[in-house]
Amino acid sequence: MNYIFKGRLQGRICEQCLEPLAGLKVRLYRAGKGQNVTALASVAPKETFSILTDQDVRGKQNNLLAETVMDGQGNFVFDLGEEEKYAGEAFEVDVYCETVPGRQPGKIKYPPVQFSITILQPQWRDWENGLIAAWDYTVPSRFWCGIRARFGAWVICGIVTVCETQIPVQGVRVRAFDVDWLQDDELGTALTDGAGKFRIDYGTEDFKETPLSPWINWEMIGGPDLYFKIETPSGTLLQGESPARGRNVDRENAGPCFCVQLCLKDVPEQVPTDHTYPLFTKVGSYRITTDFTASGLTQSGNYAFTDTLSLRGILPDGGDSLAMEYRFRFGRYSGGTLGSLEDVDSGMIVPTVIGQIEFWRFNGLLGVWEIDSEDYWINNPGATHNIPVKPGGWIEVPRENDIGLPPAPGAGKFVPNSWLIKLNSRKLVDEFFDLTSSPSQHAGDAVPPGKKPETHTFALTFEARTVGSTIVSDTNTLDKIIISNLHYKYNLHPGWAPATPTRRAVCMLDIKEMVDHGSGCGTLSNDLGALFTVYHPFAEQVSVYFEGNPPLPPSFAPVLAGGEAVSGSIGHHFDISALLPCAYIIWLRVDLNLTRGWGRISDYRIWDHIAFCTA
Repeated sequence: MNYIFKGRLQGRICEQCLEPLAGLKVRLYRAGKGQNVTALASVAPKETFSILTDQDVRGKQNNLLAETVMDGQGNFVFDLGEEEKYAGEAFEVDVYCETVPGRQPGKIKYPPVQFSITILQPQWRDWENGLIAAWDYTVPSRFWCGIRARFGAWVICGIVTVCETQIPVQGVRVRAFDVDWLQDDELGTALTDGAGKFRIDYGTEDFKETPLSPWINWEMIGGPDLYFKIETPSGTLLQGESPARGRNVDRENAGPCFCVQLCLKDVPEQVPTDHTYPLFTKVGSYRITTDFTASGLTQSGNYAFTDTLSLRGILPDGGDSLAMEYRFRFGRYSGGTLGSLEDVDSGMIVPTVIGQIEFWRFNGLLGVWEIDSEDYWINNPGATHNIPVKPGGWIEVPRENDIGLPPAPGAGKFVPNSWLIKLNSRKLVDEFFDLTSSPSQHAGDAVPPGKKPETHTFALTFEARTVGSTIVSDTNTLDKIIISNLHYKYNLHPGWAPATPTRRAVCMLDIKEMVDHGSGCGTLSNDLGALFTVYHPFAEQVSVYFEGNPPLPPSFAPVLAGGEAVSGSIGHHFDISALLPCAYIIWLRVDLNLTRGWGRISDYRIWDHIAFCTA
């Protein structure tokens, strides 16, 4: 019997502000000995919530039933059944956090936290070939904000309205500050959405440090003392609170979750209502908010990224009320810490079509005017319509917005296509290892540790601003993306059709009996020792199999450990005594979990093969 347990978990920041527990792990545990399951399952979760110690977690390890990672909306699904030896009984629901949503990597490394929510007896009902149950739960703010505080993760949720009418104000920028003795700390900024809502995430270090830290730190206790400024997206001040406002009792020592309502005396003319906010939304077909794991792989397939990456999103068209420019920046993780951001400059951007220009063209052959279009490029100086990349990586959004009508048509109108840039990821990381140099490696040898790369993780940040301004008005970030551009040069079976190819993965095959003969021309009779070495950090599966007249030996799937499968010097034994006297081929294949952003790359299946004859 299959049991499908699905649900959604959120954390409450305040009454009107919830956040999905995106990227965190849900862990299900069997009830422990001595627990009164019936009684505990009937108690409200707010009465059973507890933060576990490391000893508590270790003590429950043997009772772990299953675990999974929640998607960007806090959704999760478990498929339980015979493999888990599950029969519909109650289980304990825990959440494991290595971080919390919105927490940006900082200088301080926080230990993981696991908390237990409740003992749950799912209400199973019939569904297709099994049973299904659903559970939706929101962690109360007094618990969830306490969890956030353990990671130094502070958040401000708010809304901006018109004071007199309480109508939400869309598209204004809110800046949050902390009153300090020496200088006021800017904690962060955010644009209001269509409902007038905004969210600002910041860390403990953003308000507890001063220019004299760590020698003098006035913010020794409590939280920040908050005041706000409201601006247009281009940076024009609309309304600003005095720093003294932060010393009032409702703003002083704000906690890790703070909610506020701000109001403007009127909707300013400077705030455009016909403006499209630039936004970075996808890498290829993968949405940056929902389709990535917490580590930076794709949720579906656990793919790493390689080659040229299409960074996609939303751009204004030529008729937008604001002249905008945008850029990307990247940061490298080292030891789990994100380094400083660097600009994605013109040398990293592959010429990219970001849209088309639509216009009237006169067809001289037919003597009529026709609507036509041409590609609009960035970083392609030879194109008719091209935007160069400026210093700092800034790219201006085309402003053509005059189609007009024949016989006096305009220059045309720019229409975006969702491409922002094509990023040459080899400019971020590109690795080559030579296994032919002394001492060279052959099939059956392990790849030396010094020729195995570390995992390369990056953050990609998108920024946009009005042309001529230095203030970023729109920004969002893909917190983690793993990129792998790896090549190996190695030897292939020196006794038969020798070669030294350069490929994305190590995939070496040989036959021990031929190696022992010193030649690839000897015949085999009863035994075949397959020597093989496979390595790539994102190798997905390996297979050794035969081609020729049946009956053939069954295929063999070596076990991958750390991306490597090695036969050793003895090789994997195959009984070939049943083979008819003939020629055969033995194959080695490895599939790689790599993507350019459009699903796994099918041509990243690496082969090696060697022929042999039986007597």
